[in-house]
Amino acid sequence: MSLSEIELTVLKVMCSRNLYGGKHIRMEKIMRSGFRSDLRGEVKDAIYSLIKKGFILYAKRSKDAIQLNKEKSNEIQQLIYQNIQS
Repeated sequence: MSLSEIELTVLKVMCSRNLYGGKHIRMEKIMRSGFRSDLRGEVKDAIYSLIKKGFILYAKRSKDAIQLNKEKSNEIQQLIYQNIQS
């Protein structure tokens, strides 16, 4: 599966914070973590795209909070590793 550069960066940020299972983060906080302010719209679109692809899930408590899909953790790790290698 091919992901854009911003989608991969979002996955890297969330993976580095270990946001699997019960841990979650608000979308706004991800949009502000290391991205330029003019890219926030693209980051938001990337997050929604990753939700549609099943890599990110909404947290149970809030629609504003997201977490990584722990069932796809191996696939996420492989995508990040492949991106580092190339």
